[in-house]
Amino acid sequence: MSDMRMPPLKTQYFPLAGGLDSESPQLTLRPGTVIGAVNYESSALAGYERVGGYERFDGRARPSDAVYKCMQAAVAFAGVVVGNTVTGATSAATARVIAVRSAAQLVVTRVAGTFVVGETLTVAGNPVGVFNGDASDIMGADDNTFAALAAESYRADIGAVPGSGPVRGIAVLSGVLYAWRDNVAATACNLFKSTAAGWAQVFHYYELAFTAGSGTEPAVGANITKGAVSAIVKRVVTESGTWQSNTAKGRFIITAPSGGAFTAGALTAGATATLSGAETAIAQLPGGRIDAVVYNFTGKAGVQRIYGADGVNRGFEFDGDVLVPIATGMAADKPTHCVAHKGHLFFSFEGSVQHSAITDPYRWSVVVGAGEIGAGDVVTGFQVLPADADGGALMVFAAARSWVLYGSSSADWKFVNFADDVGAQRWSVQNLGRILVFDPLGVAMVSATQAFGNFVRLPLSARIQRLLKSRQVVASVVNRADNRMRLFFASGDALSITPIPTDDGSTLAFMPISYGRPVRCTCGALIDGVHRNFFGSDDGMVYEADRGRSFDGGEIVGYLKLAFNHIKSPIEKKRFRRVDLESSNRSACGLQVQGEYSLGDPTIGLTDVVDVQQNAGGAYYSVSNYSQSYYSVPVNTLNKIRLDGVGTSLCLSFVSRSSIELPHTLQSVSVVYTPRRLDR
Repeated sequence: MSDMRMPPLKTQYFPLAGGLDSESPQLTLRPGTVIGAVNYESSALAGYERVGGYERFDGRARPSDAVYKCMQAAVAFAGVVVGNTVTGATSAATARVIAVRSAAQLVVTRVAGTFVVGETLTVAGNPVGVFNGDASDIMGADDNTFAALAAESYRADIGAVPGSGPVRGIAVLSGVLYAWRDNVAATACNLFKSTAAGWAQVFHYYELAFTAGSGTEPAVGANITKGAVSAIVKRVVTESGTWQSNTAKGRFIITAPSGGAFTAGALTAGATATLSGAETAIAQLPGGRIDAVVYNFTGKAGVQRIYGADGVNRGFEFDGDVLVPIATGMAADKPTHCVAHKGHLFFSFEGSVQHSAITDPYRWSVVVGAGEIGAGDVVTGFQVLPADADGGALMVFAAARSWVLYGSSSADWKFVNFADDVGAQRWSVQNLGRILVFDPLGVAMVSATQAFGNFVRLPLSARIQRLLKSRQVVASVVNRADNRMRLFFASGDALSITPIPTDDGSTLAFMPISYGRPVRCTCGALIDGVHRNFFGSDDGMVYEADRGRSFDGGEIVGYLKLAFNHIKSPIEKKRFRRVDLESSNRSACGLQVQGEYSLGDPTIGLTDVVDVQQNAGGAYYSVSNYSQSYYSVPVNTLNKIRLDGVGTSLCLSFVSRSSIELPHTLQSVSVVYTPRRLDR
């Protein structure tokens, strides 16, 4: 009798790692590599994480911080509709209704005060029911829905930066976000700060030129007078000479004068100096793109200021109140890029790199240590980087060339050619523990080396080269909390770059993402101990990235297609019976999974789409009533997905669509299969 036993079941486990590879031959790809994706990013730990959401920001309460409460009635609530404000008759606590879950349950947010069990709730003074405690039957899917409704309630309050056109620039100083945008008539670029009440315009002061300053420099807050005209000094900008030698020359930044306008001549009180003429209102012209850096030139704690350039105005200094235009002496004083390095402020003017005197961003005379370096090509960016024992160097980039500036001041600068065929597109240079740039050859790393010149360019993006062809970078940012960089392109999509560990160190994983709206400027900063990322767009909104469950209320569509996995035998047929998907979920989430066989052989076809619903988040217990559990499921889940079919290899595709789910991470796959005959 013949042996009719079936071949034994076999399994293969592989982690999901490696990122996108659109160039290598299919049969050479490791299992877990990606051949198609959008809105999934490589995790620095393991797996592929659906991209985080983003939400509008103006300083008011963030939508993602909104909380909800599900209120249970003793019997039922009557006459309550969404949008009503319920008030506790005893406690005077209030809340806004965002959903009527049932006759006996109201979902509310914006809770102020503490409701008392047993008290009557009212709407506009009319009783609507008796509060009997919080509901305890909230499951993961319910939590997603109610959290999203609460976020929407807060989102509606948040507005765009006032004005017209795109956001021109953003920067964070002392935990406050500042944004620039052209006014409605596009005749000036205005500056705004985020506040608890939304965007508030920062109005600029006046500048008043002087010469022959002598004696004691007037202090900030001093009242200077000439005849009947007076003003308060907000900043003294000494550009040459000294007050002690009676040769100080520069500008006062002053409040609006009272008693008329200043005229040329000597001040009569408050300081000894000769005015050059009337004061001039400080204003910024429209149409620029802010390149900003935060730096402290004083050496004293807490004196950081924003320094910036935009290509259409003088460079500037800003301390949160006073904006000081910086005069370099250039005939066309319109720097494009700026950086602070070794106590100097650097500006770029086309192919000219200029820097201030050391520790003094107001002085631009070679007599006091300022200087100019001719790059010979249009500068596209700066990057400070570690170099030698002297403690650092400055990289200067053009579109297809680059240089390194060694030294500590104009007394010992060495401007060294780095490469004649390697550069960086404007806005593409970032430090991710290594210097990354986007140049005509793709993404590259500038790395320290023992070879002459101290640095070497390492090409990194060969596996996605077709994806990057003819791309124009418009912005980039590093999320230091997730150790991840993003490059945003003029086409509207972006590239996520994440260092991932390997057996011999680490490499970079690349994944495409799309926010569904253009990104025009970016900013990352540490605020209250948390690294946060922001971007400005064409609609005048500033958005905080990696926050919330949606793209500002819109759906996030994620797609991930794994490489064909032949289980080390590309010509042997297998019956694939099941895959087990390991994932880590921050909320309940849904996925659609589909299989494809034999390198996409059309005669075999695709498997049916399998819907996978996953709860997540672990148990959450009420602080006031620890016996109430809202939803209790493991954070890490293993879903058994039946995809029965025969082929030499298996490819899995995953689709996620939601505007109410938190990100999830797909971590690994285990394949259950039966070997069969060779493919003939």
